[in-house]
Amino acid sequence: MREVFRSNDIEIRFQLKKQIIIRGPSTSEFNNHLNKHLNLLLPIENLRIIKDQHRFVAKLSFDQWNLIINEEIEIKKFQKLIDDLNSNSSTLATDYSDAQVFFRITGSNRFKMLNKLTHFDFREKSFKAHTAAQTLLARIDVTIFNFDDYLYISCNRSFSEYLEDRLIDAVNF
Repeated sequence: MREVFRSNDIEIRFQLKKQIIIRGPSTSEFNNHLNKHLNLLLPIENLRIIKDQHRFVAKLSFDQWNLIINEEIEIKKFQKLIDDLNSNSSTLATDYSDAQVFFRITGSNRFKMLNKLTHFDFREKSFKAHTAAQTLLARIDVTIFNFDDYLYISCNRSFSEYLEDRLIDAVNF
């Protein structure tokens, strides 16, 4: 895997991130428990993203949130966070870090490049900033996290090399 690829006003950066999948009912008890341990309010609407300097949380279904940490974190501290989240019987927090890889894509042509790999509608009215989407990209299940001036695309680790090749092809052709 290449760490960084730059061409045609596009930069694709391969990244490994710590990721926790959190499942539970969207009740006030559940939300208070998570807010206590994360100091971050969870998004209420599906496919919305809430972020701070060090992490972001996306609501991907009625009972599932993905917490992605954007900084290095000690394994013991990370495991303690998972244990703390799981201390509530209605919460299931799972370390999903080893299963996924992330591609950070920047550049003004990022949507044009991605449209070569999918029929997903990247127009602003359909895919606003601070939202997520689950779709197929080059026939691979991905989650796309849209921020103001960059995207994160996550996929299963087993498909990462194939997706990287398809992304590079889309930039170059």
